[in-house]
Amino acid sequence: MIDEMWMRGWAENHGRFSADLDRGFARIAQAWREWRGRGARPAAGSKPRAQAH
Repeated sequence: MIDEMWMRGWAENHGRFSADLDRGFARIAQAWREWRGRGARPAAGSKPRAQAH
């Protein structure tokens, strides 16, 4: 019975869940494009450097 209730809930809300995911991924992609468009570069220190001690 619990499985049936879970599946009905999933079926009823799957469209909204998918739309929320799509909007979220679109916002991330847009933010990434804007960040890259500003000429942003990866953070300094992403590659290890030899340092004198």
